[in-house]
Amino acid sequence: MLATIAVLLAIDEVLRIKTAVSILIFLLGVAGWCEAAVMGGVASRERGGGPWLFLSGLLGTAYFLALGWREGASGPTGVLPLAGGIAAIVFLLFIVVVFRSDYVAAFPCLLLTLLGVLLFGFLFSYLLRIYHFEDGALVAAIFLLGIKGNDIAAYYVGRSLGRTRVLKVSPKKTLEGCGAGIAFSALWFAAAGAIWPHRFFPWPQALALGIILAVTAQIGDLSESLIKRFYQVKDSANVFPEFGGVLDLIDSALFSGFLFWVLLSSHAAGDQPLAG
Repeated sequence: MLATIAVLLAIDEVLRIKTAVSILIFLLGVAGWCEAAVMGGVASRERGGGPWLFLSGLLGTAYFLALGWREGASGPTGVLPLAGGIAAIVFLLFIVVVFRSDYVAAFPCLLLTLLGVLLFGFLFSYLLRIYHFEDGALVAAIFLLGIKGNDIAAYYVGRSLGRTRVLKVSPKKTLEGCGAGIAFSALWFAAAGAIWPHRFFPWPQALALGIILAVTAQIGDLSESLIKRFYQVKDSANVFPEFGGVLDLIDSALFSGFLFWVLLSSHAAGDQPLAG
């Protein structure tokens, strides 16, 4: 997986475009929505879903991802496309459901569809904005390695040294593992800030950034665990069986990606949100 991303980054750098990695991010967001939809029965009429509900969610997810790509490449598009997109997808989903005879059975699938669009379309689209930022390839690489390193450190330390289990939603996660993940991210982002202080955050701010992003990344992971527990599945899909599906690959970037983009934009504008 890392080799594939490295090749795509190299292609974009050589050709001086940002298309190859953007396509990958777009496809991962769409695949995340599809996994959630299949897991929750959105495409199955017997489980309250149906093809129109599935298609509505797919279109909504693709819309927000495309909007993030366009905004990242061309600059801010304003509030209207985002607000209008959210209003349109909510309206469309209710139109699809309220005229059905089994509208009560379809309502849970409507809720999952809306949640999926917001998670894998709206929130995940900020990874595209990050990649198209100034020095986006470097910044995106620092961000992704930081939050995935948080996952890896939490997993291995938790499995070997973890003793304190605190969360029922993900019983294998331990307090020791969570602490190790936060420590890794703090050191990783601080090192990036020390090496590239003029292209990233200065290291004291980057240290705080690493702690904040590690916490939000773990909340994203736990949120995905909550969805899987509700639908009583161990893995969201078998596309990447070693990871438990696409959702396990991207869950830590959902909330942390949005937060990172906000802080990165404020920092570039001179607000220095992490200072002090």
